Amino acid sequence: MSETPSGPGWYDDPDDASQLRYFDGVVWSSHTTPRKSPTIDDSVIGRGAPQQEGAGLQGGWVHPGAPQHGAPLGPGPQGPGSSGWSGPAYGGGQGYGGYGTAYAQRRDVLADGAVLAQWWRRLLARILDSVITSIVAVIVAIPWLGPLFTAVSDFIDASVAAAEAGGAMPDQNAYITEMLAASLPITIVSLVVGLLYETVFLAWRGATPGKMALGTVVRRVDGPGKLTVVDAIKRQLIGLATAVVGVVPVVGLLGSIVSILDPAWLLWDPKRQTLHDKVADTVVVLKQR
Repeated sequence: MSETPSGPGWYDDPDDASQLRYFDGVVWSSHTTPRKSPTIDDSVIGRGAPQQEGAGLQGGWVHPGAPQHGAPLGPGPQGPGSSGWSGPAYGGGQGYGGYGTAYAQRRDVLADGAVLAQWWRRLLARILDSVITSIVAVIVAIPWLGPLFTAVSDFIDASVAAAEAGGAMPDQNAYITEMLAASLPITIVSLVVGLLYETVFLAWRGATPGKMALGTVVRRVDGPGKLTVVDAIKRQLIGLATAVVGVVPVVGLLGSIVSILDPAWLLWDPKRQTLHDKVADTVVVLKQR
């Protein structure tokens, strides 16, 4: 075949110059449509046509626009149950080249031809980004790791000694307070590292290293282009809020629920947006080749 197109859409069929073939953004599909409308002399609109043998109807003439038994329904997967496509439309639609037939439109393709990223790409990208930011955060937080390890070690030693002597166990409330005080700087470092990581890469490259590795980019819903710093920060507001309230007993439980619901939202959203996408009015799409 000829050179691969840059994005999804209808292109000249590399195998037949008289028709167009749909490219889904990754491979050529089997769906074709006439390159141009038939001339008046060639048109069969309004004329009868002999019933094809084996078409399933008993004799007579049928309207040429009616789908024949066993014949394809037009560009797009066959039938309304096909994944990722809407049902075919006949008549009244505005087809390519004015032929009068609306071809089916993929539900995972935006109006400008951008293809929405699948959930698994976004999940793998998030995992990869989390690994990177965790490593960076641990390195930056090394000065504060000592007091945290000391607090844990002292509590364990005191508990073991009390058990051996048969005495009272150490005050757990005091231990929790000490742990929170020791871990607070590390939590702040983690939040700052994550905020800078996402903001810098989204505003600079339109994607974090994890998203780049999975071939996706982040853009606004209304059109392509890199995000502004404000857009990038908006995408992180939910994550920052749930992390901050996570230490509060009752509110922390609510924060945990929101942190789960946030990424899961894309599974049923028509634009595959998470909650943080909706806050920033962004979508994640496949990178154009």
